[in-house]
Amino acid sequence: MLIELPPTAREPLRPLFAGFPGLHGCLDAVLEGTMGTAHANDAVRPAVALLHLDFHLLAGDPDAAGGEEAARIPSSPATIVTSSTDWEPLLRRVWGDAIQTRTRVAFQSGAWDRPRLRGFIEGLPDGFALKRVSGADAGRFAELADSLVYSYPSLEEFAAWGVGFGIEHDGRFVSGCSSCALSSRRLEFEIQTHPDFRRRGLATAAAASMIEHCIDRGLEPCWDAHNDVSAMLAAKLGFVDPAPYKAYELRA
Repeated sequence: MLIELPPTAREPLRPLFAGFPGLHGCLDAVLEGTMGTAHANDAVRPAVALLHLDFHLLAGDPDAAGGEEAARIPSSPATIVTSSTDWEPLLRRVWGDAIQTRTRVAFQSGAWDRPRLRGFIEGLPDGFALKRVSGADAGRFAELADSLVYSYPSLEEFAAWGVGFGIEHDGRFVSGCSSCALSSRRLEFEIQTHPDFRRRGLATAAAASMIEHCIDRGLEPCWDAHNDVSAMLAAKLGFVDPAPYKAYELRA
């Protein structure tokens, strides 16, 4: 039987996630206890663990006690990432045709070219302005895309300890980058742009500002791409060493 571990009791899970293929910012935020939830089959010597922060992250031995229970916890819609493909037979037995595979790509931090990043920020088209999202802005920022803030229990908590950079146009945010996961060491990027304002360099400028924020505060920027557009943007910004991996989409 799985138990939920409080934020202060998650460190024993870390060895199970050594070498995890992606979403390293999400992973670190949950293990550090700053965000998300964690379940394991044992608090001291875990063989199976499931972390949840937007994504469901499965690690350990799928044949161990609690393996099937962990595989059944996610509810549709969900994206599941596993420590190895050893979990795939169990996921397919549990979920059948509701499980589909897709490829995600994890990137590593590069040797950041700050003048280049600054050029992206200063090259915004006329009529667009970049700003750090404040508490007063959080509601408008969420209107662009709920995914920019929904990892936090409330807008107030996002404003208090999350990070967001938005591009404003005619009084509304049309593009933005936020910390969908944040620990003392890593920050996972979330990028959104309104469909009417794509291909204008807006997401590039917002993401460049977030990279500068990370550099100045000693945080590792973490980028996982879910499509080719995201992967190309990551490379443009200076992320390196793209590593494709398999993820599982649960769609009932």
